[in-house]
Amino acid sequence: MGLALEKLPDWPAGMNREMALAYTGVSGEQMKEWERSGKVQFRPRGPRGQMLALRSTLDAALAELFGAAAGGAPEF
Repeated sequence: MGLALEKLPDWPAGMNREMALAYTGVSGEQMKEWERSGKVQFRPRGPRGQMLALRSTLDAALAELFGAAAGGAPEF
């Protein structure tokens, strides 16, 4: 099931795994590594206990991946 990005004008503050992968563009393995390291946490906060991660933690993990944590803004 793909996400129609044109139907998502603004990314929500909390995202399920599929949406988080689409938002970040990283592989499933990278997302699992972020989870193992505690950088990204999916918690049962959505409808019917759907697991969600905060967009801000996804942004921080991406910034670190691209070296922004070392002193520069990521160039996306």
